[in-house]
Amino acid sequence: MPELDPDKIASAERKDGFFAIVTNVKDKSSLELFQQYKELWRIEDTFGELKGTLKARPVFQWTDHRIVSHLTMCFIALPCEAHITRALRDANHRYVGKAVREKAIRPRQLSAATVLRELAEVRAVPVTIGTQLIWVRTDIQGHVAELFQTLGLRIPPPEGLRP
Repeated sequence: MPELDPDKIASAERKDGFFAIVTNVKDKSSLELFQQYKELWRIEDTFGELKGTLKARPVFQWTDHRIVSHLTMCFIALPCEAHITRALRDANHRYVGKAVREKAIRPRQLSAATVLRELAEVRAVPVTIGTQLIWVRTDIQGHVAELFQTLGLRIPPPEGLRP
């Protein structure tokens, strides 16, 4: 049957409120190490964000050359996504979705993953007028429009796209 160890509890209580970093770095002061450690969350946050959206599987390729090419494209997408997220954050764009408006979640910074999901909803529809086929796209607004503006891109016209 499990039981409490009063000595270990007392030892843990003596350490409450203290923070320790174990390192082999000798050329930095304790304060410098602590400040760098406090910034580590930024790296972890960025890595988690990138890793969370990397979709390298399933791979529907059968030759080594095509598999390597597919994975290369996935990894090239990572810095592109990081650049987009950084640009959105530097411009202080915020997520303003329904969940924020209904106070289900707190306002947060806008990420590339959110904008790219919304961009994937933009559609191009073929329309035949007489004998001419033109393509008409759905509106680009909200977060996607903010992305175009932030990156200095012109939103293409909604109609007249040629195949």
